[in-house]
Amino acid sequence: MMKRILRWTGITLASLVGLAIVAYIVIYILSERILRRTYERPAVSLSIPTDAASIAEGRRLATVRGCNACHGKNVEGAVMFDQPMIARLVAPNLTAAARKYSDAELAVIIRNGLRPDGRSVLVMPSETFIGLTDQDLGRIIAFLKSLPETAGPSSSTSVGPIGRLGFVTGEFKTARRLIAETALLPDATNPEAKQGRYLAQTICTACHGTALRGDANPDFTSPDLRIVGTYSPDAFTQLMRTGVALGGRDLRVMSEVARIHLSQLTDPEIEALYSYLHSFP
Repeated sequence: MMKRILRWTGITLASLVGLAIVAYIVIYILSERILRRTYERPAVSLSIPTDAASIAEGRRLATVRGCNACHGKNVEGAVMFDQPMIARLVAPNLTAAARKYSDAELAVIIRNGLRPDGRSVLVMPSETFIGLTDQDLGRIIAFLKSLPETAGPSSSTSVGPIGRLGFVTGEFKTARRLIAETALLPDATNPEAKQGRYLAQTICTACHGTALRGDANPDFTSPDLRIVGTYSPDAFTQLMRTGVALGGRDLRVMSEVARIHLSQLTDPEIEALYSYLHSFP
C-alpha cells in the first residue's frame, strides 16, 4: 500500500513539474515575441547646439527630468532593479551612449523608446518624453555629448520568469506599448497654462501616470495631481523649491524629487505648472 502511495505521489509530482516546464516554455515564447517585436523608427532631423549656454540649459533640463535619478549621479549608469525572479535592469552609461549612438538614434531612444534595431526599450519613461520639443531634446543631447566618458556598470537587461509572466499578462509593458496607450492631457485654458501643460506632460507623468491621476509601483504610490487645487501659489512654490508640503509635511519620494530635481525649475515654469495643475479638470 505504501509503495503504491509513493508511486502515485511521484507520478503526480513529475506531472506537476512537467506542466510547470511546459507553462514556462509557453510564457518564455510569448514574452520573447513582446520583447523582440520591432517597430518602424521615425525619421528625425535634429539640430544639436554646441554653445555653452545651450549645454548649461541642457544640464538643467536633464536634471529637472530626472536623468541622474535613474542613470546615476554623473549619468555613468546604475543598477535600477535587481531581483532575478523578476528582472535585473542596469540603466545605461549615458556618457558612453552619447558617443556610441548618432544624434538621431539618441533622439529616438529618448523620445520614442526605440533602439536602433527597432526594438522597444524597457523602463525608460519615453511615454513622458514623447512630448519633448526638438529644442529641449537637442539641448539635453548637447549636454550629454559634452560630458567626458566615465566608467560605469555595463548596461544590461535580463527578465526573470515572474517578469516574463508580467509582460504576457500586461502587468509590465514596454516603453513603446506605454506610448501607444498614453492619452493626451486636457488642453490648457491660457498661454501660461499651455506651458504648464507641456511641463506636466514631460515631467509629472513619469511618476503620477500619463493622465496625472496617480500611479503605483513597488517603491511608492503617487497621488492624483488634482490635489494641487488645495495649494496656494506660495505653498506650491515652497513644495517645488524645498520639498516641504502643506502642513510642513515631508512627502518622502516627492520631497526628495523636489529638492534634487524640481528645484531647478525657473519661477515662470513653476507659475505655469501651477496655473495648469490648479485648474486641472
